[in-house]
Amino acid sequence: MADGNPGRKENGGGWVGIAANAGSGLGGGRRKVEKLIVELNRLGMPSQVAWTLDERAQLVGQAASDPHCRCLVASGGDGTVAGLINERPTVPITVYPAGTENLFATYFGLDRNPARLAATIATGQRRWIDLGLTSTRRFSLMAGIGFDADVVTRHHLNRVRGTGIARPTHRGAYVESVLRSSLEYRFPVVTVNITDPGHEETLTGTTVFLFNLPRYALGLPFAPAARGDDGWLDLVVFRAAGPFQALHYLWTVIRGVHLQQPGVFHRRVRRVTVTASETVPVQLDGDPGGFVEAGGSGGWSVEVLPQAIEVLVPCA
Repeated sequence: MADGNPGRKENGGGWVGIAANAGSGLGGGRRKVEKLIVELNRLGMPSQVAWTLDERAQLVGQAASDPHCRCLVASGGDGTVAGLINERPTVPITVYPAGTENLFATYFGLDRNPARLAATIATGQRRWIDLGLTSTRRFSLMAGIGFDADVVTRHHLNRVRGTGIARPTHRGAYVESVLRSSLEYRFPVVTVNITDPGHEETLTGTTVFLFNLPRYALGLPFAPAARGDDGWLDLVVFRAAGPFQALHYLWTVIRGVHLQQPGVFHRRVRRVTVTASETVPVQLDGDPGGFVEAGGSGGWSVEVLPQAIEVLVPCA
């Protein structure tokens, strides 16, 4: 179990739980997990693998009650990481990246090499990180409200169409969803109320992000100063409406100058409440996260959970 000392170096021993997604990225998740198991066995660490949601929940519960569980591994993309985090594990986690973006893994210097990950599990360091919390879910990367979330929701519906099971994806698969959102999304006004002690402010825009970690799709630094362990979320609000303005904002993000634009607000916050003139979609860590309902009682709230979970990372 965690001892509360960020950066404490670990020594090998104990068993490892693996929450795996066989279809992450372009598929091949089972072969990746098999390679990791071989490397863990070589270092004297037996493993247990969960392939289904029910198995994952059981694995997290077993890890919580067994002091010999070393850590839990999310083997897949950022959606797999999010799924594991929302089981609320009480032991450290780490990531075997096998998805499209792998933003969480990249932030912590975790790559696709199974031998290096096994070494990190055996002798790595523990780092506390914050999480974001909505009324129903936790997130480690970001929450998005508005145009971006509409793209994510459309893409997800395309992935599950016909079977109800999300098929493997890739970056090019988002093109259709981006085009449809550009033609059909209405860009309703979104209002953000900051309710931190000593800081109350109301901002309006059409697309809103709350970042815990700095980067988003394509590794773009939407919130370059964001840190996962500082006790804050970075709020970024894009004010203007329309697909052409959204493309302009994206160009300023690529150039790294978006936070200096007059139509962009950036604040560091601990708690916000979001309301909207029409029902708008939400995405959490790149997956659909529900909706901000127009006229919803009390609005949609999100807050930071400081030092909410530990992550096993490579030694510096």
